[in-house]
Amino acid sequence: MTIALFEKLADGQLLKISERPWDEKLMQALDAANYVLVGGKEYEMIEGRLNLDSDVFELLLVAIGSEGGGNKQ
Repeated sequence: MTIALFEKLADGQLLKISERPWDEKLMQALDAANYVLVGGKEYEMIEGRLNLDSDVFELLLVAIGSEGGGNKQ
């Protein structure tokens, strides 16, 4: 299955930050994880959506250290 990671920005827009195939072990790890590291940045996983039309599991992420989404730097 393919996983697509979307960052929710402060203005409410979604930014696709990654799309990659995941195996069964990584999918099972989603049950235990609340945070992910992608490209050296840490994100909190907010929610997921299974897109059966595209065979993609979409994860909505918020950058750590931000309020209401987005990355304050």
